[in-house]
Amino acid sequence: MRVGAFNFNPGFWPSIATLVLLPFLCGLGIWQLDRASWKQGLIDDQAARAVQARVPFELLLARDEPLEYRPVAALGRYDLEHQLLLDNRTHQGYAGYHVLTPLILSDQDSVVLVNRGWVSVGKYRSRLPELPGTEDELIVNASIKLPPERFIRLGDEEEINEGWPQVVQQLQLPKLEKRLGHPLLPVILLLDPLDEYGFARDWKAVHGVMPDKHRAYALQWFTLALVLLLIYIGVNSKRITDKT
Repeated sequence: MRVGAFNFNPGFWPSIATLVLLPFLCGLGIWQLDRASWKQGLIDDQAARAVQARVPFELLLARDEPLEYRPVAALGRYDLEHQLLLDNRTHQGYAGYHVLTPLILSDQDSVVLVNRGWVSVGKYRSRLPELPGTEDELIVNASIKLPPERFIRLGDEEEINEGWPQVVQQLQLPKLEKRLGHPLLPVILLLDPLDEYGFARDWKAVHGVMPDKHRAYALQWFTLALVLLLIYIGVNSKRITDKT
């Protein structure tokens, strides 16, 4: 096939390789853009709901509206004798736990877990950190987080340590209820960063790869697809030389 001053004569195997790799590379780029869009949506939702007026926790639960990231105020007492440490949490590159403290609500016979933030695992994993707080009735300012629907298990069984606090691997409420011995409301409260009875808190809707990074990855895949196409055209094209 003649195209201008070039004769394009594609070979069989280069054509097969290009037909396979080109859609694959473009697909990876589209997948990265989809991931960026999904994560940006989570970030935007968190930002929009975080600026809404703080409402009493029990009133928001009774409403038919989105709960996640909504600012709430809950009145109750911490159960400091039965706290949980969610394992494999990192903060600024350091390993540690998230502290999950049961909050016994004052105006109803209900308990909700409050994530009071991150603490370091310390020098020895066998020595669990101190988890101070107050047993007085207080107003807990927080935002709502829904537990994940799916869980990644690294092993078949969790190792259950004796005494309290207890180390857990997942935010799976039915199993946490068995450990605590009473029902839990189906949400987690993320303690406000200004609350004095918390630990390190940097609540983000997205962890790991951020949307801008996904877009950069997408650009790399699309660039590789373009380079592949240019190579395919280049190796299968020859300039036509007129013979007189």
